Order: sequence, then structure tokens, then C-alpha cells
Amino acid sequence: MKRILLLALILTGFISVNKAFAQTASLSITLSDVLSMTVTAPTAVTFDTEAKYTSGVSLPMADHITVISSKGYTVKAISGVITGPSTLTAATVKLSTAIGATNGGNTAGTLTYATDVALPAVGGTAATVISSNQTSWNLLVSANKFNVTYKIGEGGVYAGKTIGANVIPVIYTVTQP
Repeated sequence: MKRILLLALILTGFISVNKAFAQTASLSITLSDVLSMTVTAPTAVTFDTEAKYTSGVSLPMADHITVISSKGYTVKAISGVITGPSTLTAATVKLSTAIGATNGGNTAGTLTYATDVALPAVGGTAATVISSNQTSWNLLVSANKFNVTYKIGEGGVYAGKTIGANVIPVIYTVTQP
């Protein structure tokens, strides 16, 4: 009788141990586009030498533009409304872009940069200065950083202009396809 009882307990324990229960938890995930851009303030430029008036000024800005995008993106630039006494024109500012000095973001895929692109005047068609067909994320870092070099007043175009403080705004926009 003890053996039968012991065998019944072992079988009951074995049966309850081997029973498996399955349950499912469903996670509802919605993916949305993420897109942001920051631009650091450039340094002021003073034309105060013959060389600057003759050849213009090159102004390199390391990590000037930062883009965070969940998919491909395009950065465009255009000259805003110019203020100041010198009657400067938009096309006197050119810019070139390159991957940033401290970039840690994604550089895979097709990344294109501008080289000596003259900024069109406000109201014109903005110039494409950076484009990527991939996200800025590389699984660790979310942002791409870009260097910008401004070339201002090449070819003596500022010579003979009224002296004083002038502002040529550069308006950047970022879009996703």
C-alpha cells in the first residue's frame, strides 16, 4: 500500500511538473518619423585688409550642422534678406560641407556634400548642401554632424562698398523624402 501511495504521489508530481502553460503578451509599437537639425552661430567676419577684399574670406565651422533623422534626409540652404549699408548680394556667399570633425553617426549609404555652392537669394530655389539616403543613427549615436566652410566675398566683390556692419542670413532647412 505504501508503494502504491508513493507511486501515485510520484506520478502526480511528475504530471504536475510537466504541465506547461503558454500565454502571449502583444506589444503594440508605432514608429514615427524623427527629424531635427541644429546650426551653431557662425563667427563674425571683418573685411579689414587688402587680402580679404581681394580674395575674400574662408570661414571654416567645425560641427556646424547637426541632423537627427530616422530615415534619409536633405539639407538645403538659401540666403535670407540681407541687411546693412553695403548692398551686398546673396551669391557672394558660397559654402561647402563635409562630415563633421566629431561625427559619430551613420555614414553608410549615399551621403553627398556641397562644394562651393553659391547661395541663391531668398525667393529663389534653395541649394542642396547635404543629402543622405540613410538614417543618422548607427545603433549607438543618433546624430550626424557636418562641417561647413563659408567662402565670403571672393573676387573683390566687396571692394568699393559702403563700410559698416552687414548681415547675410543663411537659412537652412531639412526634409525627409
